Amino acid sequence: MRLATHLSPSSIMLGLDPADKWELIETMSKRIANEPAILSQGITFDEIHKAMLKREAQSSTGIGNGFAFPHARLSKVRNLAVIIGTLKNPMDFDSVDKQPVKVACMILAQEKNPTLSLKVMSLVAKLFSDEKSRELISNAKEPKTVIECIKSSNLDLDVPITASDIMRAPRLNITPEMPLKEVTALMSTNQINATAVVNKDKQVIGEISCKRLFQLGIPDFFSQLKSVAFISEFDPFEKYFHEESKSKAGDVMSKKFCEMPPSATLLEIVFALSVLHHPNVYITQNNRLVGIVDQSTLLDQILNI
Repeated sequence: MRLATHLSPSSIMLGLDPADKWELIETMSKRIANEPAILSQGITFDEIHKAMLKREAQSSTGIGNGFAFPHARLSKVRNLAVIIGTLKNPMDFDSVDKQPVKVACMILAQEKNPTLSLKVMSLVAKLFSDEKSRELISNAKEPKTVIECIKSSNLDLDVPITASDIMRAPRLNITPEMPLKEVTALMSTNQINATAVVNKDKQVIGEISCKRLFQLGIPDFFSQLKSVAFISEFDPFEKYFHEESKSKAGDVMSKKFCEMPPSATLLEIVFALSVLHHPNVYITQNNRLVGIVDQSTLLDQILNI
């Protein structure tokens, strides 16, 4: 099924000029409530607006790069509804990258099908990542211009969710020569449990995790113990602090890590994280690290959508 089949001229709102993101959500909620597919299901504006506000209150739906995807799922919804709005002036949306929003895409979907919303978000984001399409839609004077652009892009909702749809950009740049003390400080500041170690070409060559760092100070025989009551005076971090003063990331990294391409499916990623117990899945393209998927990313992108 193509995304364009869910759009009509009434689905496109051009040159919106709201005072803030809450007014934008209200305006778009009114329009989506009047879409034929929603009207026929007896879903009211109040129900939609309340659901949109509730979702936005959890965390901003400004995903970055000038896009916002206010969305909600309702049990009464049977048919996907999508509204695309361009803004007269870029506006603050509390986006993750702090950049103003230029285009908003509102999605109303089935409660039991959260991945459908993610697919729409991914397709629209990919469309706007193309400079030509972005300029064409942003400067459109008529709704049919936007619809024709989307039709020509063949955005297919039936394709599976892949790593490229849900990955986040790497937040740290850990090299093998970086002192371990600096690595642990960065991991603590950014609240990261595991991170890739990359070489000068951004190739992943290892992984450092909190679990591995803790194990630096734990003797091997600890794994056989059922209690540590009889050695309560033992300092498990004595060895760690001794090693930390002279170690670098390359000295303590593990060479066992999970690497996948952007085309990796959601099922492959979930299997790696939950069954194989990898802390992160590192997404690489042309041997370069381009993204990371961890359990918190899945919670945010899939379960909490």
